[in-house]
Amino acid sequence: METMNETSFETLVENFLGTGFPRHLSGTICLTELPPDTQDFILRLLYLMKRSKYCVSGFNPVLIRWLSATIPSILPGAWGGRIPPITVPGRHRKLDNYVAGQNFLPDRGQNIFVDIGCGFPPVTTVDTACRFPDWQICGVDRSFADYVLSDTAGHYACFNQEGEFLYFQAFSDLAGRALYADPEGTKNRFSQLFEDLFPLLQNRDPLSSETVEKDGNKLIHNHIMDFETDNLRFIKSDLMDLGPMTAKVIRCMNVFIYFTRDKKKRMLGHIKDHLKTNGLLIIGTNSFDIQYRYAVYQKKNDDLFVREFAFSLDNLGHIPFMPWFTIHEDDPEAILLAKLTGTIRSAPSFWTPFTRHLDQLLEYHGFCKRKIDGFLHFPEKEMLPNDFLEKNALLWKGMQGKGYMGGAVDVLGKAGYDAWINSAGDIAVRPPVGDLVS
Repeated sequence: METMNETSFETLVENFLGTGFPRHLSGTICLTELPPDTQDFILRLLYLMKRSKYCVSGFNPVLIRWLSATIPSILPGAWGGRIPPITVPGRHRKLDNYVAGQNFLPDRGQNIFVDIGCGFPPVTTVDTACRFPDWQICGVDRSFADYVLSDTAGHYACFNQEGEFLYFQAFSDLAGRALYADPEGTKNRFSQLFEDLFPLLQNRDPLSSETVEKDGNKLIHNHIMDFETDNLRFIKSDLMDLGPMTAKVIRCMNVFIYFTRDKKKRMLGHIKDHLKTNGLLIIGTNSFDIQYRYAVYQKKNDDLFVREFAFSLDNLGHIPFMPWFTIHEDDPEAILLAKLTGTIRSAPSFWTPFTRHLDQLLEYHGFCKRKIDGFLHFPEKEMLPNDFLEKNALLWKGMQGKGYMGGAVDVLGKAGYDAWINSAGDIAVRPPVGDLVS
């Protein structure tokens, strides 16, 4: 893989993708000003883009901003090596649909669903507990913050028992751009709010939660206890230290991505011991309930085998970001996704009408317009975060309604893959042997 040296971002893009960079975006990324881990990330991104046949004409301001501002603020290097447990409500809705669509064989005992790396606040685990009220749901994370502080805008920060700042999360990437652009200033602001609110706590009982408010800001002590219900409990534990349990389903999203292939293999072996026979393991990545990629494993004869690899149609869009999100160079799920989407982009009978229709919807919903120079141009006034997510959902609902899911499956089938649309409504394949960790 190439190294940065003094190479410009535009030159790197042209070297990897073979086409000149859009003139109106030139100079928007200065590689030498980015942290080393972000520079490495960009090299991995361009490698995956090349594998997936991504075209330079898809480059846009949203992707540029994600690389220059968001990525430096969310990689572990920005948090002292800590993995920030970032999450949002509804993020695993589709995976809950997948589980609900399975015909599990009846067996004795309680159905147990374990959400490993559930994040904090554990909103995805709460969603799952509501979706499966007859199951016992267990959220597992290595770190549940002792204190959670929310500001008037809905952004929040977490602090440990000693009152030390751990991390912050914006209400959304778009709304929190200023926070991520000045992480030190954001940390100081939240720390000052913590100092203002902490004296208002009365009990600080380790066995109960307590909430105080001032000027629209809110501080909660032992917030994790507010989420437990009759069918939902939480365990503070690292995956490799997890005590004995026998689950029918284990979900582990946005966790494996942080580890090397060898470490993943050891983690899979440990998870296997916590699964029932015929139980399912789902591992992968997504963001804001969009741009999914995930592998589904099943336990049979005391071993795990890969049942399917799946991805959502929006990974084929012009302005995605999760297809390129990797921490290590040899990320098997990301590489397989790049291989599959590259196969789809290489089929003119599918790709030409797909991109034409996508361009039309992007313009109709006010995202951007492809101008005569062949590149995407965005309006000067940006969408509000809620509008962005709402219109993005409408856009991809429109794309799915035109039969492109089936078209992508047909392309993969003709290329030799066993492909179908799975119970979550995603494109699924039987991955070739050796492509994924097993």
